[in-house]
Amino acid sequence: SSSAFCMASMAMAKKPGLWSFAKYMVLASAVYEPLRNALHRYGTAVGGVGGVGGLCNMGNPEDCKSLAGETGNYCFYPGVWAGFTGFALVVLLVWTAPLLLGALRMSMKASEVRERIAERSEEGSEDSGEGAERALLQIWSGLSLLWFVVPFGYFIADPFFRKNVSTIILAVAIAAAYPLSWHLSLTAMLSKKVQPLMGLDRPGIVALHKALGWRSAAWSGVHIIGELIYIISTSGLGALFNLVGKNGENLLYLLGILSAALMCLHVAVVSVRKNSWFNPYFLGIHRVIAIGLLLAATAHWWPFVFFLLPTVAVHAMGTANQVVKQFHREASTPRLSFALFTALIGAFGGLALVWSFRAKIMAAPDVGLLLPFVFPPLALLAEFLGAFAAATSVLFMSPKGGEVELHTQLVA
Repeated sequence: SSSAFCMASMAMAKKPGLWSFAKYMVLASAVYEPLRNALHRYGTAVGGVGGVGGLCNMGNPEDCKSLAGETGNYCFYPGVWAGFTGFALVVLLVWTAPLLLGALRMSMKASEVRERIAERSEEGSEDSGEGAERALLQIWSGLSLLWFVVPFGYFIADPFFRKNVSTIILAVAIAAAYPLSWHLSLTAMLSKKVQPLMGLDRPGIVALHKALGWRSAAWSGVHIIGELIYIISTSGLGALFNLVGKNGENLLYLLGILSAALMCLHVAVVSVRKNSWFNPYFLGIHRVIAIGLLLAATAHWWPFVFFLLPTVAVHAMGTANQVVKQFHREASTPRLSFALFTALIGAFGGLALVWSFRAKIMAAPDVGLLLPFVFPPLALLAEFLGAFAAATSVLFMSPKGGEVELHTQLVA
């Protein structure tokens, strides 16, 4: 409810960190699909499942005679700048602005952060923190229902999805992809690498990451099981392995199966992490599988290049901080915050570079149906490299053995 959202926001705002800005990203995720559907009169500019058409330059196949158009899949159209559509630029701005402005504000408000640390100590941060986290999980449950119900309502209103049991299951499966997408976009951002900036204690951010991770796995199960039931009952799984010519679009489904397999592997690894023989290797394996999962998911559903950009920037900044520490350079919280600010800009630069190249390649009339799947994961990697380079340039300016006082206070 809105009252619960406000109460949780107030509790989060007491914490000296980016946590107080996270509510705006959550709010953006809540209104995204209702607003997008309200704008459907603009057609393909905001169309596609989750806006994939409007975000990734995929128009009506009837508008062109390319191979993709002839198969009835999509028609690539140029963007307004660097290959980006107007819709994509707006979504990127709204989605990254809270973290971008929050990081910039923290980099300029060191004295205020110190005052809020003192207030937190006086008020007893543990109780308020646990209350805020519980409130967030309650709100998250409501948002998950909203993320699922809104698209499901639109799908089930279509006569196609009411033809038989398999099409109803398909409607459920596609609708489940919406909360799954938001979970993947936001859960990975709750990382220990950014914990000092978030203003959450280590147990709090780990607890949130775990809780939302399990929910991601649950929605993934609903999505893949429903899709497989529909595919098996119609064309059969064997047909998906034909990728020649007009069947190249089947790669979409194979990448979905790959993503589901990696999610299952992820769950298996997490389930055995407490075993003494496995625990020393858990973090490394967990990280590798997570990277593979996000790359596969991005190749499967291309708009992840936009929605995962803040997460990529956070992890790139954390990685850069680990690297500069090897040179005995310790950054203060304001410098870490500014490094995150530049990482977000660097990530956008990496994305723009790949997206501009994509626009030139996709403009050719003889482009097949397999090549488009290369660009989204390539863009995600470019985001990381751009963010890492930008953050490293800032963090390397830290003096050796200096700027640690405020950072140490925050971690404590």
